[in-house]
Amino acid sequence: MQVSSTKGAAISACKRPATLQLAPFFLIAIPFFLWSQREHASDTWAEDLPVYIQAVQHWLAGMNPYNGSLAPLFFLYPPAFLLFAGWISHLVPTPWGPPLYVALNVASLFLLPIVLARHFFRLPWLSPLLALLLFFASPRFTGIYALRTMNIASPLYCLAFVAAIPGLRRNRWRWFYLAVFLAALIKFTFLALLLLPLLAGRRQWAPSVLCGAAVALANLGEKILWPELYGGYTASLHQGILGSRAFGYGIFGLIADHRFFERGVGLSAYVTAIVLAATLTGLMFWMRHRLEGAGATTPDLASNAVWLALILIAIVLVNPRQMQYDIDIAVFAALILCVIALRVQRLSTLLVLMVLLSLPPLAVPLLLHNPRFHGVYEVFLSYAAFLLGYWRLMRETAITPATSPGQVSLA
Repeated sequence: MQVSSTKGAAISACKRPATLQLAPFFLIAIPFFLWSQREHASDTWAEDLPVYIQAVQHWLAGMNPYNGSLAPLFFLYPPAFLLFAGWISHLVPTPWGPPLYVALNVASLFLLPIVLARHFFRLPWLSPLLALLLFFASPRFTGIYALRTMNIASPLYCLAFVAAIPGLRRNRWRWFYLAVFLAALIKFTFLALLLLPLLAGRRQWAPSVLCGAAVALANLGEKILWPELYGGYTASLHQGILGSRAFGYGIFGLIADHRFFERGVGLSAYVTAIVLAATLTGLMFWMRHRLEGAGATTPDLASNAVWLALILIAIVLVNPRQMQYDIDIAVFAALILCVIALRVQRLSTLLVLMVLLSLPPLAVPLLLHNPRFHGVYEVFLSYAAFLLGYWRLMRETAITPATSPGQVSLA
């Protein structure tokens, strides 16, 4: 391994692997994936695409897009989605729409790990090919499950992270706020992305609050201008999530599903989700204060790979309903944290680590018979990596005699 410095923070990193050196990863990952899918060969690919197509078609035809005719899959998006999709449908010939959307989704999922590797983590050893491998061949192959759903969340995440590049490099977040505004109009949970400029940027409180307020006002405008559509949207959310028990992989989902047959979801699931989100957010802002107070000068947090990985995991975990197209980002960041925090020295050690992390999911179906919650392993892996990375920052941001003033050692 060699040490690479990133503006006052040194991170231990292995050398950039050659393409041939990654061959053992593929030789293990491909048969492992095929074996893990032995009971899922008949599962539907692009399962969310028919929901989008039918909702837009019904809306353009003057019908109710929230009629739930594809239950247990429901259209869970507000009128803004229909307006945008309807506008796009007038620009693109009807037969081209679905193939273009599939191409966009696939391109976004392949671009996501490359953007994160090159512009967020910026580690010498994390080549584009290795980033793709870690993303798609992560434990339980979360990236492939995200690809299977074809959910619009993946292009929205990609748009936001690409728009964040000027912010990370020059503290210019204007395009990022626009991307978050558009994404949150479609899925309000994307407001959690505002943690990125708040934790990695400088003086971003005012624009972040304005962005959140703009989303709230836009939702209010939708409710006023299209009350019937907005009512269908909220009813579809209730039926598609609570009625169908599609609670997601997270701790909220586990508690909500456990209590569902007793007396409904109840308050405990919501209270737990709020406490966890508040705790994660509080820990992150406290750590930022600690990092800024570690020296006489302000650290460049936007170039700290450990810190950015923690932010990405927090963004995903504060959302109570984690799905495969959310948790794939957290797992990718978790793997980066594991490599750094465990001081992995060789590519072969990384291969062993990946295999070891992929073994526990084999036991998950034995413990959780509901296949909706088999992804809970990725959630707990993300929490574990978060604690590991956080502990590393706690330990290594302490000022030592060997650390010059204004520098934080992460060697």
